[in-house]
Amino acid sequence: MTLAKNATAGISLFDIGDIMFNNIPTVYAPYGKQLEGFSGWVNNFLIKPNPGLGRTGAVCPYIQYSKEQKFFKVGIYTELNPSQEHIIGLMREMKELFNEMHPTNNKDKRFKAITVLFPNLQGEEIRHIIDEVQLKLKPEFVDLGLMIGQFHENCAQPGLRNVHFRPLQAPVPLLAIRFMVETDWLFLAGDPVLEKAYYKNFGSINFGKKKEALD
Repeated sequence: MTLAKNATAGISLFDIGDIMFNNIPTVYAPYGKQLEGFSGWVNNFLIKPNPGLGRTGAVCPYIQYSKEQKFFKVGIYTELNPSQEHIIGLMREMKELFNEMHPTNNKDKRFKAITVLFPNLQGEEIRHIIDEVQLKLKPEFVDLGLMIGQFHENCAQPGLRNVHFRPLQAPVPLLAIRFMVETDWLFLAGDPVLEKAYYKNFGSINFGKKKEALD
């Protein structure tokens, strides 16, 4: 089991493969059912093709290699009734940990990811913490060449090629951090602030032309 300790938040990160072998930190034992659900979602949805996706390949084409190389780390936030400000601070700390985390070389760093699960969030709390924190942090993360994603059971954000497909619906509320890749322009087009941040990381791009190509 590979652990990385975030001293302020008290979150231990472990490899997603440890869930299958029940090799998770003892403090997370009460969340075994949620971890199994999360692991099943990754293995049976994210790394598989899906007819609703609108393209060939896995829903997320990077995760299989990330898992194999042990670049996919998981942590659980266990506190009750967190404030939005506290979770914003937590994810900023996780961002720093992510940047320091192996691998740091250009070849493989795009495959690493941190997911923080929030199994104790319920109802409106999910929107307030997961959706709103993601929206507030997205410009800051994108400016640094990172993406922060929101996932939960009722996430309404549609797929890029199929408005009826819901790729961000997960069995456990979570926020995920990964490196931005060139095709992320699809998620940023139309927002001048995010487009400018993309330009800084990947150079100028004709968003309108790319969108036409997608359609």
